[in-house]
Amino acid sequence: MRQAPPAASRILVVRYRFIGDTILTVPFLRNLRKAYPQARIDVLVGPQSGEVLQNCPYIDNLIVYDTTRFHKYDSGKGKARSFWSYVFELRKNHYDTAFLLKRSLSSAFLSLLIGCKNRIGYASSGRSFLLTQAVPWNQNIHEVESTLDILRAINIEIADSSMEAWISEKEKQEIFELLPELKSSKTKILFHAAAAHPDKLYPLEKWAEVMKLIAAKEEILPFFAGSEQDNSVYAELESLSGIKGVNTAGKLSLRQSMAMLAQLDLAICTDSGPAHLAAAAQTPTIALFGPTDPERWRPWGEKHKALFDETLSCRPCHYKKTCENRPCLTELKAERVAQEVMKMLGNSRHRKVVS
Repeated sequence: MRQAPPAASRILVVRYRFIGDTILTVPFLRNLRKAYPQARIDVLVGPQSGEVLQNCPYIDNLIVYDTTRFHKYDSGKGKARSFWSYVFELRKNHYDTAFLLKRSLSSAFLSLLIGCKNRIGYASSGRSFLLTQAVPWNQNIHEVESTLDILRAINIEIADSSMEAWISEKEKQEIFELLPELKSSKTKILFHAAAAHPDKLYPLEKWAEVMKLIAAKEEILPFFAGSEQDNSVYAELESLSGIKGVNTAGKLSLRQSMAMLAQLDLAICTDSGPAHLAAAAQTPTIALFGPTDPERWRPWGEKHKALFDETLSCRPCHYKKTCENRPCLTELKAERVAQEVMKMLGNSRHRKVVS
């Protein structure tokens, strides 16, 4: 007889830091809510990345966790708060169960100090002694499946592992007002050339070549996204390609960026947060992989694709590279990328006609 999951009425899910990690929590949250339909479910999120879970119907509250200025892509404003301030604050919520999707030692201590009777998370970072259920961490499967393993470990059946994004009608209206170019009849494609880690970058000259190859077969309107510091990158890309695009880098909030992505025909991205956001918004997405593992970090869903050089035995190296010129990306042919784009556009149009 299958053992029932542990009883829980007040649940804290710990998943702070980074856009991609946070949006990939959606299948976990959906299945958690199905298992505990009456429970209060709160999620501890980063000050910026947590915005991707706004409007999520599977949770009750988002609690911003802002203790460091080390992570420049997910830091709050003003003075950072202390770890202990969160201990005292969260204790007042009387959580009985914590799911620790964050693999740090500090997150396990946090769940213990706030009084959670059930502390369920990965057996990593030497923290198993702090957990009531330590789940083996399999680094060779996708991050979505990894989070779902935590639910499987406590006998929760997985009914649906698909991605979602929740864009409100107000957000849709706002993005069309901000970006009237979204009403264009041209094929609207995101070219996301930025990345937090330089080893993930596809050469800008090759991005330009990809754009020109696609434009030779398709009337396109490129869109660019990123932080304010990426503005010059996209200006150079426009110059190299000779194709004018819509540069939103540093001009949109995270929620506005999600609303924009949902209106595009396709997204081509480095291995980065926007690739996961585009996929969650159901925009066909191609992500270019070099040193990182596509098996673990590819855009989640059948209509998306991880593109990489399968012939290189040195990849994925997880940044422990033995090369100097990163052939995994510098030698990935623009022709191949463009071919995959055209194939995906064709498949997407076929699905729309069929449906």
